[in-house]
Amino acid sequence: MAIEYIEDHLDSEIALEDLAATVHLSAYHFARLFKASTGLPPHQYVIARRIERAKQLLRDDDLSLAQVAARVGFWDQGHFTRHFKRLVGVTPKHFR
Repeated sequence: MAIEYIEDHLDSEIALEDLAATVHLSAYHFARLFKASTGLPPHQYVIARRIERAKQLLRDDDLSLAQVAARVGFWDQGHFTRHFKRLVGVTPKHFR
């Protein structure tokens, strides 16, 4: 249920408390269980999913980098580019 919530809300801010509420746990217990089941803390999982969605948009759509960044929930293009390069190894511009 939390994974579905993340997928449905990638374009907006996702708070740990909101994720925990979807499964009726405290934020602390949710974060521990989430990391145990996915291998990543919730915040890092959300970033990874945003980058995966961004890769799809970069392949399939003719959107600007700023538009892609906004559609996957990053504050701005610079924030998006930093995370993209960290996880993918190249900048979004070079990924296209």
